[in-house]
Amino acid sequence: MTSHASETGVGNKSDYNRLNTGQHDRTYRTSDSEPQVKQPSWIYFESTSMSRCSIFAALILVAGVLHQGRASRILCIFPMPSLSHQVVFRGLTTALRERGHELVVITTDPINDPTLKNYTEIDINFLYADFTKDVDWIATRHKVTWNELFQSVAPRFIPMSERVLKHPDVKKLYSPNSGEKFDLLIIEMLYWPSFLSFAKYFDVPVIGMTSFGLPLQMHYGIGNPIMPSDPAHWDTEIKALGKLSFWQRLQNFVYAWRFLYYYRTVYLRGHQEISRKYFGTELPDIADIERNVSLIFINQQAAISFVRPNIPKIIDIGGFHISKKIEPLSKNLQKTLDAATQGFVYMSLGTNVKSVMLSNETREEFLAAFSKLPYTVIWKFENEILPGRPDNVIIMKWAPQQSILAHPNIKAFIYQGGLQSTEEAISHVVPVIGLPVFVDQDTQVNKMVSLGVGKKLEILTLNRIDLVDAINTIVLDGSYKQRMLKLRDLMEDKPYDSLENAVWWTEHVIRHKGAPHLHSTTADDPWYQQQDMDLIFVISTTIWIVSIVALVVLYKVLVHSVRLLNHNRKLVGKKNKVR
Repeated sequence: MTSHASETGVGNKSDYNRLNTGQHDRTYRTSDSEPQVKQPSWIYFESTSMSRCSIFAALILVAGVLHQGRASRILCIFPMPSLSHQVVFRGLTTALRERGHELVVITTDPINDPTLKNYTEIDINFLYADFTKDVDWIATRHKVTWNELFQSVAPRFIPMSERVLKHPDVKKLYSPNSGEKFDLLIIEMLYWPSFLSFAKYFDVPVIGMTSFGLPLQMHYGIGNPIMPSDPAHWDTEIKALGKLSFWQRLQNFVYAWRFLYYYRTVYLRGHQEISRKYFGTELPDIADIERNVSLIFINQQAAISFVRPNIPKIIDIGGFHISKKIEPLSKNLQKTLDAATQGFVYMSLGTNVKSVMLSNETREEFLAAFSKLPYTVIWKFENEILPGRPDNVIIMKWAPQQSILAHPNIKAFIYQGGLQSTEEAISHVVPVIGLPVFVDQDTQVNKMVSLGVGKKLEILTLNRIDLVDAINTIVLDGSYKQRMLKLRDLMEDKPYDSLENAVWWTEHVIRHKGAPHLHSTTADDPWYQQQDMDLIFVISTTIWIVSIVALVVLYKVLVHSVRLLNHNRKLVGKKNKVR
């Protein structure tokens, strides 16, 4: 009875297991002398399922261990004190962390999120004070050329680099007994060559990264073609839109090679000295380390750039900082923008150039122009008070730019031409009015004008009439919005995600301990061979000498012919006299 009752008690479950597993009750014998014990199939099924679950869990655990075994330690150095630069770098570093890699990031703008695991930040925010001290970027546009500006600011970069190397947390990384090991160095490829020394110290490959177009000296350093008058070069002397004259091209050519001479012979030498001071005199030439970087990520998407030829180690990236989820506006700002039924205009000069730097005269022109508009104006203005502010102008010391650009009532974006702001405007389909100040901003605004999605004004000679006309043209002419919509669609039509592609290339370099297969042999050639200047010189000189010799010979032949002709005339004359 007990046995039967037991079987009856599990009967329903046994029947269920038979139906679903196709298995029958199994009979087990504990020993030859003991009677057979019949076990229900559901017990067998449960034990089998548990075994399978255990195996599956073990496989997951092993896979996790193997993944951690492939995880790498990456040192990242991003010293430029500019938030617009840092948000681009941050997009890659956080993506690498999510892939399981451990990162040590030296940055001026740390995330400061204690919940992030395997993500150590060394804060060098103090560089902001060194970089921006006594600098009015708008005023420099009027007084100096880019070459002169760089040579005036460059001396700051050497002591700034040394301050980073002397930082206690940074010193711990390269101290003799630190025990630190890394698999890769990612560095901002701009004006900080002394930090390339870490690559030699840790014996790791290097990936360079820029938040906008690659500067001229880096193109030269890695063997990329040097084209001084190509519009793709943002650091040329003359950045006019359209064809340049011969003299303008000559001016750009002379400027480019003067700048390269200064960078290679003066600027690099200063960084070489502090590198050997902290890493030892046996450190090789940092120009050699620079030349052999594995690859460089350039925040320069073809659709919004002047396209130029590049060697394979240059990988285009873009849009890393664009938010996939727009943060909500504050209640007051949301209410204000919703109430702007005729639309609103947003103005910001970015994080480096500030509206408070505008001269009183220029500021008055802005206010006079805004007062004539039927639209609300949101102006990122860094002071609490703006004298003469019209009722339709609202100032904010800090503005949630992407959230503002995403609002449906926005009509136009007045900006300084920064690349990150340009990407945000395109992402939210907002036509632009550019007021470039320095660095790549002229090139970026020129490109937007060439695409028919924006207008360009000169910030030093701005007047209210031109500004009102530009705003009305952008707002009232629907073709600007339509072209911006097409540009947005073009930017999004890619065979791969840009960030995922960058992560893949990063891990590619780690897997192969570098990327020598992407190295251009032109980087190893002297400057005169990179551009075939020696050949051009020899051929030109030969043609010139041959031409001169030919002219001299021709001259002598003509002189001899004239003399012979005169002599013959005299003989004829004498014969006539004798007759």
